[in-house]
Amino acid sequence: MSSSFHRPVFPASSRSMRRRLLLTAASAATLAAARTPTALAQTGTFPVKPIRLIIPFAAGGVSDILGRALAQRLTELYGQPVVAENRAGAGGAVGSEVVANSAPDGYTLLLSSVSTIAIGPYLVKKLPYDPIGGLTPVGIVGFSPNVLAINPALPFRTLGELLAFGKANPGKLTFGSAGVGSIGHLSGELLRVVTGADMVHVPYKTSAAAYPDVMAGNVSMVFDTLPAAINFIKAGRVRPLAVLSPRRTPVLPDVPTFAEAGVPEATLSFWSGIHAPANLPAPILARLSEMLNKALTSAELRERMIELGSDPAPVSPKDFAARVREDFERIGRVVKAAGIQPE
Repeated sequence: MSSSFHRPVFPASSRSMRRRLLLTAASAATLAAARTPTALAQTGTFPVKPIRLIIPFAAGGVSDILGRALAQRLTELYGQPVVAENRAGAGGAVGSEVVANSAPDGYTLLLSSVSTIAIGPYLVKKLPYDPIGGLTPVGIVGFSPNVLAINPALPFRTLGELLAFGKANPGKLTFGSAGVGSIGHLSGELLRVVTGADMVHVPYKTSAAAYPDVMAGNVSMVFDTLPAAINFIKAGRVRPLAVLSPRRTPVLPDVPTFAEAGVPEATLSFWSGIHAPANLPAPILARLSEMLNKALTSAELRERMIELGSDPAPVSPKDFAARVREDFERIGRVVKAAGIQPE
């Protein structure tokens, strides 16, 4: 019984042309796949177009200077422009939200910090982004130690002497910071909580605004990031007692850490890092980590960062994610103990 369906028979020339068409289509599909971000990252050719580095603070500040130095070095190393873009507002929330809402392709990155990732969630009732689930940790750029600096006329030569005075004289010590919920505020509260020394917080709009009162003796001390404090320290307008970093900073080699001063629990470092949008493909994450750490180990960028008072700290994405989680939970405990309410 014959079938009603007959397979068409092509001439030899037609069959040859059909094979060529199929091969061409397959090659095009392979090439298109190779150009996807994931495949490009796997082959090491990522990036193939400019990268945006969102700096969530205003131009001219420490974060801006650090971010632009990093962007320049990445551009030099990889041949594609890394464009630093300031998107300031709401304590870093505006720029962070931009990145959280961007495509997870590796071409929009955030210069993050402990402030925007670990502090903000406890101080803003409706943060417009999820700092843990809405962003991908890529790596730490550097640590900028916090420093406790006092009026030079005060008699305290060590942190221990200052704390002993605070315990014996409630309400007599005051400390300035860049405002409620700033890294300086939390540093002071952490020291107060773990030692029992009585210190009264005096918030300012910026940390720079606190220095005239500290120098005039109206406020006892200020907690600030080292890059912001260093010029006042070098000029002798304030005297550093201790840094809140895990180890001494080369910028102030004679100033002890809080751990060396007997208060290791009060260590709270200010880090800057790189975050990408959530759901970043693993090959792109690995490639970005490789790029960042290569830039941080280059002599040019290291020297510039150390000048700014920031210690380069190349780490893996996994280690950075663990650090983020640790700081997030620890700062939550400090905020609760200090009774700080979100606004």
